[in-house]
Amino acid sequence: MIILPQQVTEAINILENSGYDAYVVGECVREMVLGNSPQDFDIVTNAGINDILFAFRDYRISDDGMARGEIMVTILGMVIAVSPYRREVVGSRVIYAPDLETDLARRGFTMNAMAYSTKEGLIDPYDGKGALLGDEVKKIVAIGENVTVNVKVGGLPVAQTIYDMTKSFSICPSRLLEAIRYCSEDEYEIEEQTKNCMRANVACFDYADADVLREELQRIVMGKYAARALEQNGDILKYIIPEIEPCIGCNQCSPHHDFDVWTHICKAVGFSLPEPSIRFAMLFHDLGKPDCMSLDKNGRGHFKGHGERSRLLAECIMRRLNFPKNLSEEISWLVYHHDVKIPEERKELKALIRELGPQDLKDLLQCEIADSRARKADSEPPQTVALRKSLSDLNEIITTNECYDISQLAVSRRELLERGLARNEQEAEQLMNALFDIVLDKPSFNNRLMLIDIAEKSKSKLEQIEAAKRRAEEEKAELEKARRAKGRRGEPIFSKKKKQ
Repeated sequence: MIILPQQVTEAINILENSGYDAYVVGECVREMVLGNSPQDFDIVTNAGINDILFAFRDYRISDDGMARGEIMVTILGMVIAVSPYRREVVGSRVIYAPDLETDLARRGFTMNAMAYSTKEGLIDPYDGKGALLGDEVKKIVAIGENVTVNVKVGGLPVAQTIYDMTKSFSICPSRLLEAIRYCSEDEYEIEEQTKNCMRANVACFDYADADVLREELQRIVMGKYAARALEQNGDILKYIIPEIEPCIGCNQCSPHHDFDVWTHICKAVGFSLPEPSIRFAMLFHDLGKPDCMSLDKNGRGHFKGHGERSRLLAECIMRRLNFPKNLSEEISWLVYHHDVKIPEERKELKALIRELGPQDLKDLLQCEIADSRARKADSEPPQTVALRKSLSDLNEIITTNECYDISQLAVSRRELLERGLARNEQEAEQLMNALFDIVLDKPSFNNRLMLIDIAEKSKSKLEQIEAAKRRAEEEKAELEKARRAKGRRGEPIFSKKKKQ
């Protein structure tokens, strides 16, 4: 049973009381059929733009969607998109339609081509409800039309009517990715005839808008079921990312990997943190492996330099798809460094934090955890356990403000100079380095009074060493002076014995 929110019901009533038809359409109807509660609602009507503006003259109205033929109406805090029936929307070009059926036909997939009104109930000309609820798995079915084609039977041309879905994808090429995106965001499967039509129309990518493709691709990699969606649809995705094709079925010939390169990439995306930079880094991180693969005498695969090669390929892909500069740079850095060795010792980990910065190292660790987790069928390989421990140590170091940089010491170079613990800048720097080395091993020593006490003891010990050194030098000088004072008279005289 579909129950509309009060605001949507009010909007429909306003249009109907003005003498027009009004229907809730699109994705909101799909979600209500599935028993969900959508937040965004679209209403279509046989009223024109000016008629809609007049009908809602007493409400807050925005023309932000006017380029798409939509009027945004705010009713009791809810923003509702109201539009006339439309046949086609391409960029800023809108072609209006005479009836509801034409408007539903342009929506690409049967599950999105349903409408609902309180008077007529559910209107479902393409059996979208059946695709959603008719089987154990929700199906994605493209909207098609019956067309007559000539086929040869026994050498003679025969007219045959077929159900052709090509128009759904040729009008809007991004629907090829939209179908995959539904599989990534929810548990959908693409119906076989629809999948075949998608494969037959991959050439539509050639005239698709790069920004739209990038946005759809980002939603795919960010989806809950991204690993499965990517793995099942690599044969389509390779037409917008040709660098994928060599990875599909590429055996890594390594005891460290249970999967081919593409399967490993897909699983790494699925295991990674749902952040765009990390998900895209995992999508691109091993694309260079097929180019860098070599086999040793035992038939084991090696991929020397694949990080750099993958980075170059990733940058080409991101330029083609107009990735934002900041996101591109972050992804490129993660791809290049994705196999950097992470130290297990806490002191060495702090040195890496100091070199890379806490956030960059944290992102890199997230990438390496996903990468290592996707190598084997085991639930948690030993390398993954070690990386998780390093990530836990990193979080603890940052959370507790544990010292990992000399600037975090509780004392400063200036204070050491003012207290006379160092005579000049060079001594102060040496003393700071010595104190920092102590604190790296013993974080609890990063206390101002304790460090000053250590510095004073160090100075006292250093003074004792220098005093002992001076005394030794003075004694040596005295001995030398005494030796010279004796002159040649003090030297032994040797003479030959007289012969008897």
